[in-house]
Amino acid sequence: MKKKLIALTIALVVVNATAAQLSAEAYRSKHAQDKTASYKAPAPVQSITKSEAKAANMALIVENFERIDANNDGIVTRNELRAYVLSTRRHVPMT
Repeated sequence: MKKKLIALTIALVVVNATAAQLSAEAYRSKHAQDKTASYKAPAPVQSITKSEAKAANMALIVENFERIDANNDGIVTRNELRAYVLSTRRHVPMT
């Protein structure tokens, strides 16, 4: 009888420990999901003015703004900046 009581006690301790561990894992998992669900990445900047570029210390854009702004609308778009960078890139041959 005493052995059965000891075995039953051990079984209950193991079951409680396992349940507590599963409960803690479920809590951590749900908490992590809540954190990631509320996080939203900032939208990428699609255009920038000269004053915004100055404020952000973007020397390349500030110094070459007139050359980069292809349509002279006072705004540099990603496409204009990409075209400028590609046009000024120098080819370095592999030796």
